[in-house]
Amino acid sequence: MVSNIPQMLYIASDDPWDRWTNSGTAQELVRGLKERGRFFGALSRYATDATELHGPSALRRLLKRARRRLGMPVRKAGLEADILDERAEPWAGVLRSLPAGSWVLYHYATPVIDRSLPIKRVLFQDMTVDDAVASGGFGWSALSSSEVDAARARVSQANRDADAVVSFASFVAEAMQKQYGLPREKVFAIGGGPMRRWDRPVPADLERYRKRHVLFCGRAWRRKGGPVLIEAFRRVRRELPDATLTVVSAEAPPLNEPGVQQFGHASDEMLHQLFNTASLFCMPSISESWGIVYVEAAAHGCPTANWDNWALPDIVQNNVTGMLTSRHDADGLAEAIIDALRDPVHLMDMGQNAVRRVRDVLDWPHCVDRLLAATMPEALQGRAPIWMQPR
Repeated sequence: MVSNIPQMLYIASDDPWDRWTNSGTAQELVRGLKERGRFFGALSRYATDATELHGPSALRRLLKRARRRLGMPVRKAGLEADILDERAEPWAGVLRSLPAGSWVLYHYATPVIDRSLPIKRVLFQDMTVDDAVASGGFGWSALSSSEVDAARARVSQANRDADAVVSFASFVAEAMQKQYGLPREKVFAIGGGPMRRWDRPVPADLERYRKRHVLFCGRAWRRKGGPVLIEAFRRVRRELPDATLTVVSAEAPPLNEPGVQQFGHASDEMLHQLFNTASLFCMPSISESWGIVYVEAAAHGCPTANWDNWALPDIVQNNVTGMLTSRHDADGLAEAIIDALRDPVHLMDMGQNAVRRVRDVLDWPHCVDRLLAATMPEALQGRAPIWMQPR
């Protein structure tokens, strides 16, 4: 029996039933909405029918894997791939079946809105078009100026038409106000919790932090700031010769740097071990909408040293759960790392504080609470959400 209370339909950027869609965000949002009795269903924005609205199809999984093995495309691509017309199938039929007052969460999808429907729309946006282009991340630098202009016009209009906007991080609200003229109070930062969970107690082990062991973990070596970290680490080694760095990155070239250990890939078990033994985490991304790996490091008692841009001020409390610098270059990064590593007692305290911040603010139940506060606050039953930054 279909509930008459408002529900949420989740249109994901890819397969909502896949563990790693949007680094696991899709799976966790689905789980959280289900637990709160507000989940209607989920579809990929590439869906051609509603077969998988309420769960994955085993047959479709097999067909999808077969197409990949044969080198056949499994989805359409291009700038128009994210446009969904609510009057076209399969969307029209699904949307008409939603209870009145329900919401549709469009994750990196741009709706052509059918105003006759008694529903609301919330758009998930991780950064503006201009920020993405300026940082050169996520393929935007390869687009022509006319393609960028078309995308900017479409996305900014969609955000104005939506009833609410959610993002990973707080910086998006300020950017959308400046670049799209969108009121800041319309944008809600919900964050993202850890995927590689560590629910065991993290002991206050001073020896761990005396080792001065820095960890980097990021597949996209250049976008995640690998080269600038290596430059900064050379200065760190000049001042702290016993400092070491472990790099986990499938795209990193052979580094051959003193004090640096390198892995192309690491299993979940190996990553747990690396997180649990590192003194400090550092991934100075050039373009980053959130960075779940920062939260995973924090959950293991590993504080972060980094720049104070992108989502870092939401994740890291400066001098409490990590060290952030306003100098966005290799020297500024080196200073933040050195300041952190020089004081192992403070480093240990920041690691313990980081664990508590994940538990009390950043973990997935809090993210879902913030999503519901932006859309269906009655579902919180009078409970106030915990915001990452004051609203």
